[in-house]
Amino acid sequence: MHYIRFLKTPKIHVENGTITLSAVITLTTDLGETFYPHDIQLAASLRQSDHGGDIYLRRTLQWLDGSRSLNISLDLTRTEIDWPAKLHVHTKTNTSMYDCFEDHHSQGHLPGIISVWSETLNPTKGTFNTDRRVERRFTPLTGRTLNIFEDTGESIARHLWDGSLALTAYLDRVVALRSVHEAPLLESVLSSATYKKLNVLELGCGCGVVGIGLAQTVPDCDVLLTDLPEVDELVERNIEAANPAMSSNIDFAPLDWEAPLPPKISSRTFGLILVAECIYNTESIPLLVSTLERLIQRSPKAVILISTKVRHESESMFWDLFHSKGFQRKSQTSLPVPGEPGHGYGDSATAVDVYIYQGPRPYNSHSPPSSKAVSPA
Repeated sequence: MHYIRFLKTPKIHVENGTITLSAVITLTTDLGETFYPHDIQLAASLRQSDHGGDIYLRRTLQWLDGSRSLNISLDLTRTEIDWPAKLHVHTKTNTSMYDCFEDHHSQGHLPGIISVWSETLNPTKGTFNTDRRVERRFTPLTGRTLNIFEDTGESIARHLWDGSLALTAYLDRVVALRSVHEAPLLESVLSSATYKKLNVLELGCGCGVVGIGLAQTVPDCDVLLTDLPEVDELVERNIEAANPAMSSNIDFAPLDWEAPLPPKISSRTFGLILVAECIYNTESIPLLVSTLERLIQRSPKAVILISTKVRHESESMFWDLFHSKGFQRKSQTSLPVPGEPGHGYGDSATAVDVYIYQGPRPYNSHSPPSSKAVSPA
């Protein structure tokens, strides 16, 4: 899977009566290690940001095999534009404002190339350039559009990762009843929200796409996103842009795996714990396992959902340590990653693996949760 990224975000230049919009993009994998290896036509559209908004100008772009970047230049001098507007860069064949989650398991659940939106430009109000933040827009199967902002800087903690996006699409498909009996334990937990509040915790949330996507899909769901304080502003921006399902809520709390659990977390019981793309850093693996141990002591019935795209062999250290603590694997699903695989560090895996676990004390109850299906909000 490849992502269109801004190397230089859009900027408007006014000189000698000429108005020009310029930007520089690249087409690369989630960690930026491999560039798209084929010729492909892209398009740059300057348009209103609202759904169904007008397109003021569209220009075809040609990405060539061997490219590392591509310049964009739009002449706005004689173009009638009702500012504000955003620049949307996408594949030429994708005329939609949104990247759609697919309904074909064998081909994955995501498009092979993810489009990008700039922040708002409005030279009439003095906004001639946009900052480092960009937007991704998705249409899940359950229909509630998902808008996620990420940073264009070098911090991979504030980028979308394949494993997180794949898990978001997978959860959407489970709720949309497209994977009945594929993951019965997960379906049981999600369906419990039909008769009681489902408390969800996400570790290492990054942009927050997994937890936010779930809160937009499942009614009566309380999602607490956690990560280091450095992602606070970005996650809060995404929470502000979210459209939660009926009676669902999203919140963020900083969490350092080396520190004690804060009261906002330690005082609650969670039914579902999300862990997406968190085991690539071997130095933090013992801390992650320790955090999961502490959480499961408080929430012994919780289901742990782990999503990972294998980046290197040393990640096996997590599974060795995790199993040594008595955590029990209940199921595993392999989600194919669409599009062209990469060839750089952590790029070559062609699938995202999703694991369902429970803690050392397995779930025991004389009254198991209802298997009634979840209805999309």
